[in-house]
Amino acid sequence: MANLHNQSLGRSGRPTRRRVLVSGAGAALLLGRTSVSAWSQGTTLPDGPFSIINGGGGGPADVVSRLIGGKMAASLGHPLVVEAKPGAGGLLAGQFVARSQPNGATLLFVTGAHAIFPSIHRKIITFDAVKDFAFISTISVSPFIISAAPDHPARTFPDLVAMSKNAPGQISFSSAGVGSTHHLIGELLQQTFGVKWIHVPYRGGTTGLMDVSTGRVSMAIDSPVTSLPLIEGGKLRPLAVSQEPRMRQLPDVPAISEFSQGWNVGTYLGLAAPAQTPKPIIELLHRAVVSAVADSAVRETLRTLGNTPQSATPEEFTQRVSADVERWKKLVAELQL
Repeated sequence: MANLHNQSLGRSGRPTRRRVLVSGAGAALLLGRTSVSAWSQGTTLPDGPFSIINGGGGGPADVVSRLIGGKMAASLGHPLVVEAKPGAGGLLAGQFVARSQPNGATLLFVTGAHAIFPSIHRKIITFDAVKDFAFISTISVSPFIISAAPDHPARTFPDLVAMSKNAPGQISFSSAGVGSTHHLIGELLQQTFGVKWIHVPYRGGTTGLMDVSTGRVSMAIDSPVTSLPLIEGGKLRPLAVSQEPRMRQLPDVPAISEFSQGWNVGTYLGLAAPAQTPKPIIELLHRAVVSAVADSAVRETLRTLGNTPQSATPEEFTQRVSADVERWKKLVAELQL
């Protein structure tokens, strides 16, 4: 991977607080080597770097956006800038990209939380989570892991459901916060299986998982990147995963769909451009993403984060986001969040 720089020159010529993955002589070398194939159909991006905007200040989103972006920079022949715009769980990043020029130079790093914005942030959102974007491709998909302490009396997910029905309101679950995907999956599970749990929200991190491991909270609904280390360390016992198929790292742990046919809810990572971005540019960017996701080193890194590498057509990605927006709107309205 090319050297990272803490600062780069913005389009105005002034330094910006951005990280550039491919720059300087390396970018020029890439331009000379790849520009013929990249622009063979006459499709071009604006001169200078293209940007991937993510809504976090580090963690897996930053790792994956730089990893995928670096591969895209190599195939497109343009240097890449990865910029974090944290705030409201990614709302500010979406706002910024929705208002950007639709020329392929500014892309949004999309997570599953994007589809929750219209319901949880309905009073302040200033963009349409579907119509204001041209979705390019997913990068990976990932389930959430339902886990409990190793000595919890529920040894399986059906045990947990049975205990919940026998003692309504006695089982608690941790999440990354009210309105998070973790939380909403917990609410959806309660509806599906006819149980009532107590929601215990945390501000992300592993604090909630540690409280589950010590028995202060009954169970956790959390991402593989935070859950797997504790599972591997013997501090949590996985009961189920929220999305098909079973995880490669947890082959003996069933998917929820094995207890409720068709239940398949997880999250994803992907890229989108502003709406009205010309179709030839979307197609060009799509090819670059698909190529990056097919790279063996990229796939292995995604898997170590608990993600399953998976690209999609722009139409497939759009349909998935649209379906999620409607699902979460309905659930949030029912919960009166």
